[in-house]
Amino acid sequence: MRLPFLFLACLLSFTAVLPAQQRVDERELHAWADRGDADAQFELGVRQITGEGMEKNPKAGASWIEKAAKQKHRQAMHVLGTLYQDGLGVKKDLAKAHEWYEKGAAVGFPISQHALGVLYETGEGVTKDPAKAAEWFKKAAEQGHAQSQTAYASKLETGGGVPKSTAKAALWYLKAAQQGYILAMSRIANLYYTGQGVPVDFRRAKAWYQRAATSEDPWASNNLAWFLATCPDESQHNGEMAVQLARRALKLVTEIAQEEEQPYEMIDTMAAALARNGEFKEAELWQKRSIALLAEDKDVTPDDRKKLQTEFNTRLKLYQKQTPFAEPEAAGEEGAEPLPQDTILQEQGIPETPKKAPKKPNRGTVV
Repeated sequence: MRLPFLFLACLLSFTAVLPAQQRVDERELHAWADRGDADAQFELGVRQITGEGMEKNPKAGASWIEKAAKQKHRQAMHVLGTLYQDGLGVKKDLAKAHEWYEKGAAVGFPISQHALGVLYETGEGVTKDPAKAAEWFKKAAEQGHAQSQTAYASKLETGGGVPKSTAKAALWYLKAAQQGYILAMSRIANLYYTGQGVPVDFRRAKAWYQRAATSEDPWASNNLAWFLATCPDESQHNGEMAVQLARRALKLVTEIAQEEEQPYEMIDTMAAALARNGEFKEAELWQKRSIALLAEDKDVTPDDRKKLQTEFNTRLKLYQKQTPFAEPEAAGEEGAEPLPQDTILQEQGIPETPKKAPKKPNRGTVV
């Protein structure tokens, strides 16, 4: 039986606790735990829940973790919260999950602070409160927790529970991106692409999309493929590479994300990439497939479906006319300032931006 997602995600933060696939002296660990050693209690509990190094026993494991948590062991308090939220080794109880996350957050544990933010954001076990969610995300973000920095940046970008500030959002995304957090890389790239919070800068957008795409995240590969196929700046186009990346994204979403059906957005990207590479017949077929998948997706709202259908059909007509698609250049946000802290171009060995050459006609049609 697979362990619940929340517990697994939490455990990834504590990998130093358990040497991989190593048997332990269970008797000695029990002895220390029986003496009240909180670290031993926590390790014993996690090992019994996961079966790492000893026989699996989730109920006994949860009991040991609770003993450690009651001694204010920060990791144990947080893990106990995930156990109650998942119902693993204990009866599922969202009120108790919230209680233990609060205890961890109160002693400054950033992962617990982030978990509280998620509860208030989703309204799971508590009254939904975007402002409280933002407050907890910010507390964890200020401690350098990359996931919280990204979550807080998203709140600032949209104005969810905090005054909207795309400039502050860009700075928090950058902090998380510089720690290697993939989602933050994609978000800062998108801000450069659209000129929100920072000036429009396709070179920085591309550099961050490229760095994100070195991961196994299928959407990171998809984003870079879309950029290379449809960027308003024709000097950034690379149809052949866009096709390779679009194929990689589809492969990863099947193998890693285990999506039952390939997302219509990725099929749309593949069509754009093929068109940019001059393979218009194939692009036409892929675009028709994306339109069919969009029609079948029950999670899309009627308004979004109508808008996307218009966009997809417009692109289909372009491909039928043997014309690739390019996005219009965003006007950008007035007064947006660059981020001097962003050294992505230097890190990637990309020279400073050359003087703008006169614009050439784009062989793609801007819609």
